[in-house]
Amino acid sequence: MERPVAVTGMGLVTSLGADLEAAWGRALAGEPGLRPIRSFDASALPVAGAGEVPPEEMEALRARLPEEFSGEGERRVLFALDAAQRAFADAGLAPGEADPLRAGVVMGTGLSTYRLEDIAAWAGPGGRPDWLRFAREAGRAHPGGYFKNPPERATSLIARSLGLAGPAGTLASACAAAAQAVGRGMGLIRRGEADLVLCGGADSMIHPLGMAIFLLLGAASTAPGPAESICRPFDRRRSGLAVGEGAGVVVLESESHAARRGAEPYAMLCGYGASMDAYQVTAPDPAGRGAARAMREALRDAGMAPAEVAYVNAHGTGTRLNDPAETLAIKEVFGESAKRLAVSSTKSFIGHLIAACGAPELVFTVLSVQRDVVHPTRNLENPDPKCDLDYVPEGARGMPVAAAISNSFGFGGQNAALVVRKAA
Repeated sequence: MERPVAVTGMGLVTSLGADLEAAWGRALAGEPGLRPIRSFDASALPVAGAGEVPPEEMEALRARLPEEFSGEGERRVLFALDAAQRAFADAGLAPGEADPLRAGVVMGTGLSTYRLEDIAAWAGPGGRPDWLRFAREAGRAHPGGYFKNPPERATSLIARSLGLAGPAGTLASACAAAAQAVGRGMGLIRRGEADLVLCGGADSMIHPLGMAIFLLLGAASTAPGPAESICRPFDRRRSGLAVGEGAGVVVLESESHAARRGAEPYAMLCGYGASMDAYQVTAPDPAGRGAARAMREALRDAGMAPAEVAYVNAHGTGTRLNDPAETLAIKEVFGESAKRLAVSSTKSFIGHLIAACGAPELVFTVLSVQRDVVHPTRNLENPDPKCDLDYVPEGARGMPVAAAISNSFGFGGQNAALVVRKAA
């Protein structure tokens, strides 16, 4: 028999801050997290801003971490470590307190390779890397090279910092990675392979190469600004996503394990669905069929009817293609009840955290279910006729939220949906 799974701790780092209650309060108040980029000179790029974690927050973050980890160079790893530490403490746990062999870690991650500054050290004429010299000398000058920043680095450092030696994994399924990591963690607990799993995602693409990638794909917004207005999910004037960065981590426990230690769940994680569009690498199925399959499978997994869901935390990127496709998918799954749903986009506040996006969005979904309130969609001023659901444009809305879905749909057509319901 599958074991019920409780969410007992949560932590995040986003452009709205790293304090859970403060970030949630800013979202409810409609405060923007999109600002001009400060971590590098972005004046040559046609972007007005991003969901960047401010430099002063980065300094505070390093100061919070144990000394052996605070010198880590990768932003995404720092975000992951801080969010994990916060989630663990939020669950009422201290490092080393959980049974190490029954506690695991599953994280979603994004692009991982040599750091750009490592490659730049071997630049030749015109800035081109001298690859032969790089191959000869990089290993001697930078011991470990690639292994400074492998995909699983955040997972392994979280496990080490908190004393978790149970099942572990790292997923790199683009924008669905964090949500799929949570689904994987839920499965470990349901099957009895672990009693407690930290899961979520971390990513940072706010650097020259990362921003250039999304501009070349035609996915990033080139709207002139101001920065806070460049991401416009479901709006007729939307022009693309705003790149964000950060992390989100949740502590999942079997309901019985949480009860034994007196932990009070935020909510129950009760359904997970995944699918593949099998359409195009850089575009969703315009009919939303893959997204619909993920939501339908998540509801089936939860044993719930569509009518039981009150809120959808949408993938809601603000791109020309995603928003109408997701709208069609929601309509296909929910039928007549789609019109009564509240649907909103966290990305309108913090941008698209790429591989990490599903984690802070799940955190906000859990808070909506626990507290019966949903945050709005920012910058929705001129609705697209093709996007004709209730996207909560007017501001935070208090409403009964017995159950909700969080959607994550990735480049390459990988989709994930998570279902959350109130704790008993």
